[in-house]
Amino acid sequence: MNTSRCLAALGLSAALSLSVSAEAEGAAADELFRELVEEEELGALEPLFSDGFESGNASVWNPGPGPTQNCPFTPAPGTGFFTLNSGLTDYVVRLPVGYDVENPTPRRLLVALHGCGDTALNFAGWAAAPFVLRPTLDYIVISIGGRDGQCWNLADATWVDAAIADVSSCFYVHQKEIVLAGFSSGGGLAYKMATDDAAAFAGVLIENSSLSSVVGSGNVDAVLGAAAWKIHIGHTARTGDDVYPIASVQADWTKMLNHAFPLQSRAIPGEHGDVATDWEGFLIPLMATWAAP
Repeated sequence: MNTSRCLAALGLSAALSLSVSAEAEGAAADELFRELVEEEELGALEPLFSDGFESGNASVWNPGPGPTQNCPFTPAPGTGFFTLNSGLTDYVVRLPVGYDVENPTPRRLLVALHGCGDTALNFAGWAAAPFVLRPTLDYIVISIGGRDGQCWNLADATWVDAAIADVSSCFYVHQKEIVLAGFSSGGGLAYKMATDDAAAFAGVLIENSSLSSVVGSGNVDAVLGAAAWKIHIGHTARTGDDVYPIASVQADWTKMLNHAFPLQSRAIPGEHGDVATDWEGFLIPLMATWAAP
C-alpha cells in the first residue's frame, strides 16, 4: 500500500501526500489499482422505481440556473486546486478539465468531507480529485474547510450547504447532480445530510463510516423510510475497521436493501485508516450517471 496515502487518510500530514512527485504517485496508483481488481465485492442493487426513474440514469431535468457572479481564482500550479470562501468557511475547489468560465455548461458537483485529523486540501488531493483522474476530470470538486485537523459535528451541515450555494453562484453546478462524499467522520455527516435532505442530492459516496453511527442503530429504518427518495449510495468498508465495525455497517446495508435503496457496496480486508484506490477505483466511477429525480 502507498504509505503516504494511508497517512493522508488519517489526516497526519497534508504536505506528505501532496509532496509526492506526479510520476511516483501515478505509478503507485497503477499498482494499487491492480490490487483493487482482485478484491471481493459484495454486490449491487439497481432497481426500477415506481415513478419510472431508473437507478443509474443521468438527469434529463433542468440543471437549474447558471452562475450569477464572477469569482476570481488562481489555480495552484500542478494540482489546479484553489480556495474560495462561502461566508461561513473556506472550501477547496477544483474545476473540470476544459471548463469554460465564459461559456460554462452544467457540471456534476462532488462535495467532499474529510475524516478526523485530515484537511480539506489534503482530502481533495487524495480522494475527491485523485491524481489519476485529474487529466480527464469531468466534475467540479469542493472539499469543505472549517474543521481542518478536527472531526465534524452534525451542525456543520450549514457550512456544507453554504459552500454548495456559493460554488453554484460562481460556476455552473447541475442542481440534479450534486453528490456528497465523506471518509469516517465526514462520511457520517454526508450520510446524515443525504438522508435528511435527500431531494437535494443525487447520491452519497462513503468510505469507512456508517449511517447508524450518526442516527443510532435503532433509528436506521425510520431514517431511510423518511427519506424524500431512494438516493444512490456507494460505500466501501473495511472488515478490520475497529471504529466502524463491519457487522454494524453490514446491518445498515441490509436495511438499505430492504428499503430498496440502490446501494452499491463492498467490504474488503483492511483497517480503518486503509484507503488503497477506493475513490478512483470504485467510488467515484459509481456517480457518473447519478441524478436526483
